[in-house]
Formats: sequence, structure tokens, C-alpha cells
Amino acid sequence: MRIGLIVNILDEAYQLSVYKGIKGRAKQLGIDLICFQQENTKFSTGSLISNFPDKKFFDIDGMILLTSVIIDSSEINYEEDVKRIWGNLPVVSVGQKIQNVPSIMIQTDGSMKQLVEHLILFHKYRKFVFIGGAQNHHDAISRETIFVQTMQAYQAWFPDLEYKIKYGGFTENGAIQAMNEYVKENPHNQPDVIVCANDNMALGIYKYFKMNRDNPSVKECPVTGFDDVPQARFELPPLTTVSQPMEEIGVCAVDSLLEIIDGKKVPQESYIESKVVIRKSCGCSEIESNEPFSSESDAAYFEKIQLEYLLSERQLRMVNHVEQDLNYAQTLGRLRYSINENLEQLEVPDFCILKFVSFDGKIIDPESGSAYVNAVYLRKNFKYEPSAEFIGAIPLGDFYRKYLKREASESESYVFKYLTAGKEIIGCILYESNENYLPYLCSIGISIAQTINRINAFEERKKHSEFLESEVQKRTKELIEANNKRMEVEAEVLKISEIERQRFSNDLHDDICQRLAGISMLCRSYSNQQEPIQKSQMVELAELISDTLQCTRQYAHNSYPVELESLGMNHSLNNLCNSFEVQSGIKCVYEWKLSDDIYFDKIEKLNIFRIIQEALHNVMKHSNATEVNVRVRAKDDVVFVDVCDNGKGIHQPSDKPKGLGLNSMQYRANQIGAAFNIYNNTPNGTCIEVSLDRSQKKSEENQNEIENVKGESNG
Repeated sequence: MRIGLIVNILDEAYQLSVYKGIKGRAKQLGIDLICFQQENTKFSTGSLISNFPDKKFFDIDGMILLTSVIIDSSEINYEEDVKRIWGNLPVVSVGQKIQNVPSIMIQTDGSMKQLVEHLILFHKYRKFVFIGGAQNHHDAISRETIFVQTMQAYQAWFPDLEYKIKYGGFTENGAIQAMNEYVKENPHNQPDVIVCANDNMALGIYKYFKMNRDNPSVKECPVTGFDDVPQARFELPPLTTVSQPMEEIGVCAVDSLLEIIDGKKVPQESYIESKVVIRKSCGCSEIESNEPFSSESDAAYFEKIQLEYLLSERQLRMVNHVEQDLNYAQTLGRLRYSINENLEQLEVPDFCILKFVSFDGKIIDPESGSAYVNAVYLRKNFKYEPSAEFIGAIPLGDFYRKYLKREASESESYVFKYLTAGKEIIGCILYESNENYLPYLCSIGISIAQTINRINAFEERKKHSEFLESEVQKRTKELIEANNKRMEVEAEVLKISEIERQRFSNDLHDDICQRLAGISMLCRSYSNQQEPIQKSQMVELAELISDTLQCTRQYAHNSYPVELESLGMNHSLNNLCNSFEVQSGIKCVYEWKLSDDIYFDKIEKLNIFRIIQEALHNVMKHSNATEVNVRVRAKDDVVFVDVCDNGKGIHQPSDKPKGLGLNSMQYRANQIGAAFNIYNNTPNGTCIEVSLDRSQKKSEENQNEIENVKGESNG
């Protein structure tokens, strides 16, 4: 059988005392115990702790709630709240009442009244300061109410009886702050006695007096507490308080839970009486104390004080050493080494560190309903187990049963603590240890969480840095390749230019020059003949000159199509296609399907014209086609220029370098920001496609128009 205990955090005497009683009784009965520290984390039906009774987690048979310290964050007030979170799991409340749930409480009203009466009647104190706990806490409200009622009842008998109320939140620092506020508000009204709602705040008042021993406006006075934590007896002076039998209430909680599990009925409310413990802090002498010491017990008492002090100092030094070691840990390996070395000194038998696997920011896997963990560190029976670190992600319940569960003959008592980074739960620790070390293990757990969070952040930064480095290398490679390609294109452009110049020179030499030479020779022969020049000879000469002029114009047109500016792009392309059809004998179908509002600048016109011209040249030279289609069209904001033939198509491997003509077309497309594609036509032939996105230019034209309108209106 395994039961669970939910507390806030095991770092103070009240919760430790209850835990000690529950743990001792569970061990006597051979029952496993897992103590869950909520640390003010709210739990509901979707929280991690609501799943712990499930077999996928810890397979718990019953739960004890220390509601006196978790009620503010649990929002559990009724049986329906318990069933909503844990179903029909048997539950016992300790410290506060939950409607229709068996609740074990300590009867403190009579003891609180008796303590106040002792201060009024026996010591004759008249000026009281009451330091209350958290203002919305049930115990704090109850103790304050009894104090006020008792004071008001005796004010009828003692008119000079007065009191002030401050709140310290049940902590030492809170009590110190409360006293600072009181002295500031009442600098000349020193109290006769300070009554605190718990021992922690009373010990805080002790510290306040020590901190202000040289302050003339602060006068030490008697102090009382509530709870009777172990330290109260060992303080100087020993603290007058109300003793709550916390270990006894823990024992009763275990017994009640077992009866519920066995199907027996238990009372809905059970009370254990508290009692006033008179010691020296209220002003009583040892003789007047109801806890007298013999000379032998005095010696044992002071010996225990000394032992407790030495143990506490040793533990604090060890915790500081662990925190310093973890502060320098930059890897999980270093964290493991630091934890393992220090747990040896703390004599902790079992200790494991687990990281939760996140499912879109959630701990519970929506598909399996399990919480998956990765083991960071495992110590079992005083021995470090490195093999657990290599098992990968595993459900929490499977990890517990495989690596932490003991033999059936042995009972176990584990403490569970979340590892948090801000509000995010990143993991947990499970451990078993002597009760004296539990508060210090809580501090170590906080340092572990901070270290893991720092290592995770470091790893994320490292991965990000590596990613950026790879991106830089990738981009550098792309830039180098682009630069090399640009240099290749520039070299090809220069080569093309040289070829064009050579071809133009050859054309001039082989054609125009030869024609002019022929005309020159013909004119010279005419000048040398004796008879007069005939009309037919002049006609022949005129035809030669006309042909030469036509060829010259064609060469000029090929060098730069002047009609692009004078006649427009549509007319120029139409002339180009007609001229191609006459020269090549290949049928050329031309289509212009652009609206009049589409405008091309001079560079775009020239480059599109040259691309079509080069494409037609390739068709005539390489395709063996009988027909070619030239089409200029628009779709949305994209202009498409297609040159498709019905020839033999492209059979060039993709890794083979392109020829000068194709590279020239690619280069010209790049110059105007257009995409250039070449692919096989259907059913046969080749298609050249140039696509020019006009959206950017259109927006620029609109912006220019707006600015022009603004300029005209300003003018």
C-alpha cells in the first residue's frame, strides 16, 4: 500500500513535525509514503498532482492533505472539490475542515484564551501587541478572534487594558517588518508583551530585539508564540507557547486514512487538544514554568542545544558549498558530479533528478496521459547509478517502479519536489533523507532548478549560435557561388560582345564592303567605256545601291531597333516576326495580348526584344521547326513572353553548360528582374518563357502619381 501526503514545503518546523509523525506511523505499518511539496502551486483537474494516484504515476491508495498550509492555494473546500481532482480516492484533511471529508484538527481556542489570561492576570500586562498570520488563513483568523474576544472581555475589568494588531504572514521576516511598522507608528508606546500567532514569528521578534539592541527607542519585552516547534524549547529564553501535538495528529491521520481504505466509517471531525506551555519568555521563572527541569535534564538540554547548533552550522556550510559548486556548473555532467559528491557528505541514500518532456508547453502527453521524464541523475542505496541517464524519455510511473521502488518487504518514504524556472515546471526531484536534512534539501532543490535552467539556456544559445554559424557559412557559400556565376556571366557577355563585333565586322566586310566594291568597279567601268551610259546600266547601278542600302539598314536595325522608340514594342516585334518568316521560311505566328496601360521602360523593351530575337535565331539555327509562336500576354500583375516552336526539342543534360545564346537570354532576363525558363514543348519542340512581375513597378507608378498630384495641389 502507498499513501500520499501533500504539504507546502518541508522547510519549517510545523510541516516537518507533521511529516515526521506520518512517516513514523507509515513505517510502523509497512506502508509506502510519498510526500508532495506543492510550494503554493495551484492544483486542479489538469494539474500534475491530480494524476499522481494513477498507475501511470505513483499508484497511490489514499491522500493526506495538510490543509492548514495548502488551503490558500488548493481551492479545496468541499468533498466535490476533492472528487473533481482525485475521483473516489480516500482523502483525509489535517489542520482545517473540508466539508464532508474526514478532517483532523487541533482544538486551540481554549489554549489561546488560557495563554492571554495568564498574561493579563498572572503577569498583569496591560499593553499588548498581537502579530497575526496571513489575514485570509483559517488558523490566523481563529487565533486572532480568540485573542480579541479575550481582550475585550477583560477590558470591562481592566479599563487600561489595550492592544494593537499587526500582521507578519507566519514568517520571521514578516514579524520583523510588523514590529518596524509598529515602532514607527507608536514611537513612545512600548508594549508590555508581544503575542505571536505562531512560533516562527516569535523567533522573528527575538531577532528583531537583537538587531535593535543599541536602539534606545526599542525596549525588549516578553514574547509568546504558538505551535511549540522544537526550536522553541531551545531558544534563550525558552519560548512560552501553545503546544500542538503535531506528530500525534500525523499518526491519527494515517490511522483514519487506513480505516477509510478498509471501508470503515470514521468521524467527519476529530479534535486533539492543545495545551499552554509556560516557559521563561513570558516573564515566568523556571519555578513558575509548567515544564520544570532537573539538574540532569538541564545538562542534557544544553547539550542538545549545542548539538543542534553544531549540526545546523554544518548543514548550512554544506548547503552553501553545494550552491557554490552548482553556480559554476555549465554542463549536466558537472551538475551530476557536484550533486554526487555533496550527497555523500549529507548521507542521502536515494536521490534522483528528472526533467519533464514538454508537449507544447504541457507536462502531460495528451495521447498517452503520462508525464515523460529524462533522468539527469540517480542515486540509489547510497550508490550513483549512471545507467539511468541513458534510458531516454520514459513515463514517470515506469521510472519510479523500475528505478526507485524497493522490495515488497521494505517500506519507503520519498519526498517529491518540483523544479521550477519562474512559473514553468521543468522537472522534479525525488529523494529519501533524514528529517534533519529536509529543509536543506529544499534549498539544494532550488539551486538545482536554477542550474538546469541556466544549462538549458546555455545549450539553447549554443544551438542558436551553431545555427547562425551554419547559416553564415551557407550564405557565404551562396555568395561565393553567385559571385563566381556573375563573373562567368560577365565573361560570357564580353565573349558575346566580341562575337557580335566580329560578326558585325564580318558582315560589313563580306557583304556591305563587297557590294560597295562591286558598285565602285561598275562605276569605274562605266567611266572608262567610250559609248554613252545606257539607261539599263543606270538602272542596274541603282538596284545595287538600293540593295546595299537595304542591307545597311538591316544591320543597323540588328544593332539597335530604333523603331522600339518610334513605333512601339508591339509594332517592332511584329516586324521582327515578319522579317524572320521571310528570311527563314519558318511560319511565325505573333500574338500581342497586353492592355494599353501596361508600360515598359527603355531597358525592358530592348532586353525583351533581344531575348525574342535570340530565341528566333536559335529556332532558325537549331530547331528544324516548321512553325514558331511568339506570344506576349499578362496574368494578374505578371507579363509572360513565350517563344514556342514545334522542332526537335531540347536533349541537353541539365549538368551541361548552356550555350552563349541561352546565357545571353538568361543575362538579359536578370537585367530586368524577370524569371527565365526553358522547357520542352508538347507534343514536341521547345519553349522559352520570360515572366516579369509588374506589381512592384505598378506600386511605384501609383506612388509617383500620388506625389505628382500632391505637388500640383501644393503648387
